[in-house]
Amino acid sequence: MTSISPLRQLLAGGALVAAGLGLVACSEAPDEASSANASVDNGLPEYQVPLVEFGADPWIHRTEDGQYYFISTAPEFDRIELVTADTLNGLADAEPKVIWQRPDEGPTAGNVWAPELHRIDGVWYVHVALGHGDQPFRMRMHVLSNANEDPMTGEWTDEGAIETPWESFSLDATTFEHNGKRYLIWAQRDQQERYNSALYLAEMDSPTSITGPVIAITEPELDWEQVGYKVNEGASVLKRNGRIFVTYSAAATDHNYAVGLVWADDDADLTDPASWKKSPEPVFHTNESLERFGPGHNSFTVAEDGETDLMVYHTRSYKELKGNPLTDPNRHARVRVIGWDEDGFPEFYQNRPDNHHLNPEQYEDSNADASEYGRAYISKESFGELPDGREVTRFTLNNGEGMEVKLMNYGGIITHLTVPDQNGELDNVVLGFETLNDYLEQNPPYFGALIGRYGNRIANGRFDLNGETITLDQNDGDNHLHGGVVGFDKKLWDARFVSDERGLAVELFLLSEDGDQGYPGNLEVTTRYVLTDDNELITEFRAETDKATPVNLTQHTYFNLSGEGKILDHTLQINADRYTPVDSGLIPTGELAPVAGTPLDFTEPKPIGQDINADHPQLMRVGGGFDHNFILNREGRDGLIVAARAEDPSTGRVLEVLTEEPAIQFYSGNFLDGSLSDGERDFVLHGGFCLEPQHYPDSPNQPEFPSTILEPGEVYETSMSFRFDVK
Repeated sequence: MTSISPLRQLLAGGALVAAGLGLVACSEAPDEASSANASVDNGLPEYQVPLVEFGADPWIHRTEDGQYYFISTAPEFDRIELVTADTLNGLADAEPKVIWQRPDEGPTAGNVWAPELHRIDGVWYVHVALGHGDQPFRMRMHVLSNANEDPMTGEWTDEGAIETPWESFSLDATTFEHNGKRYLIWAQRDQQERYNSALYLAEMDSPTSITGPVIAITEPELDWEQVGYKVNEGASVLKRNGRIFVTYSAAATDHNYAVGLVWADDDADLTDPASWKKSPEPVFHTNESLERFGPGHNSFTVAEDGETDLMVYHTRSYKELKGNPLTDPNRHARVRVIGWDEDGFPEFYQNRPDNHHLNPEQYEDSNADASEYGRAYISKESFGELPDGREVTRFTLNNGEGMEVKLMNYGGIITHLTVPDQNGELDNVVLGFETLNDYLEQNPPYFGALIGRYGNRIANGRFDLNGETITLDQNDGDNHLHGGVVGFDKKLWDARFVSDERGLAVELFLLSEDGDQGYPGNLEVTTRYVLTDDNELITEFRAETDKATPVNLTQHTYFNLSGEGKILDHTLQINADRYTPVDSGLIPTGELAPVAGTPLDFTEPKPIGQDINADHPQLMRVGGGFDHNFILNREGRDGLIVAARAEDPSTGRVLEVLTEEPAIQFYSGNFLDGSLSDGERDFVLHGGFCLEPQHYPDSPNQPEFPSTILEPGEVYETSMSFRFDVK
């Protein structure tokens, strides 16, 4: 879309124009299966560069008999022109026909942006964004129609605006048909006004109106989508290889403008947000060496051979604008061959010139190293509602290397974590449920949750701080456990995808107010999950307070590296020579006891079940098994160290837990009894284990333990990771 920086601040319909002021062209390419364009037919012509000058937001429609129609945004933003030719190069010199001129006044007398041409049920339609005469940037989606056989002749009728469920800046409508249903995708300012524009989808009951639910298929959450402005716009649809691909453009419309990609399987419910997956990186962007700056707002067509897929897009040939994006008219339309990789995904050939199809053998930038597990992607979906009506969102991170993490913003809970075994087979290796209601009704013991303000126990639910006795919730007999009755595991966090150079990331934020579960101070907490390409899930915590308060944050995932059954045959090694024995209330006695000569000695790998039934008072006190705090052998080392290593001999899966903390809690699932189930797995006794990095339990009451008190002006920061491999 076209945008202009100063005009982003103009009022549109009484509200701030926060959408990427721009122009869109999307086209539905033919639905027949494409040939494997990775090896392109060299008989195709050399295409003019540019194909059409001043052809911003280009859209090309090709008829069944091979006639091309070109439509784009006029540089003056005052009219719609249509051009036709029987070859693509012929469009360059064809005489344009003005098919619509904006009126002198009224609701359609403002800017004219991003027209696109469709043939639907024997009628020609133009979907276009029009501004109001009194407010030229108050853009709304409109439709024109022409029943004549030839769109260059006949009368064009204004069918009015496309109404959406909320009134705001909207544009860039594109329409496509799939499995007997017609859909609309468009860009609009979101209701919460978090973004300039996001992309939405809904079914259509006519070429001029939508029906049913409206879903967001992509929002500008990643860094590359937010340069200058938070924009997703300019959708274009390409149906190939069993998938619905949708490209879109993001960021400011200078050299930062770039093309992204989302997709869904063609047998999926397209109105379900969970069906849509998103590439975490742009698929086409500026290449200075090729004099291609800010490419985007593309559409798709096919070449003269009727088979080869082409991308039509606009770009400038220089970086420094002549004025601003709206007054610099030199966004010219270009066309380029795209290919298809072995996974059936489009290849945009970022590092090739537009006419690369003339000599394809000289380029080696195709996706030859595609993973056996497919493309990396991110996705999110509604996961249900809490009893008070607040919506819970579940996020998916898939690194394309076999590891996938699903987590929700309720409790920051990891619901699924899938990794390959030694044969490449994928299994979910954490305990969790398929629905939000299961978490609410079955009330699992902290499955997959973020824990805070204080992980583990505080004796009698009280401690002294700065001369005052602080009383906390008692939710574990007389003690306080894992932050209280409504700890961080039962809070609805604010969450969003974020960019992180280490991998795919979700960031969660929570304000724990003064007095929450009895704790003093307003505590602002940020947690970031990062999934790397090396099958490692990093968890980072950051917190600040306005009053002194104890803070001990951790992550409470239950693992079963076999995916089911018991974990007693898993081997475990813990990098700890000492542990903190507990009394009958599971509160540390204050002693730092050696593990040597006890069942708690995991300094060398051994099966978890080897000594789990040993006659030892510490095992009896925690329900017959392990639930103890191990003091890590740091030996003066700061930063991340390997705290524990678990291995499943049946699958070869290996888990290493790294932490910056001084200790780690090992829990062997002593209180699982088979009463909890995800519908396929009953979570039986010793059906999962936890490794929870932490400070020592009850530290606020035991001054000889490392302090957990966070003071105002200080920043609490710690990180941990779950690192997976196979043996």
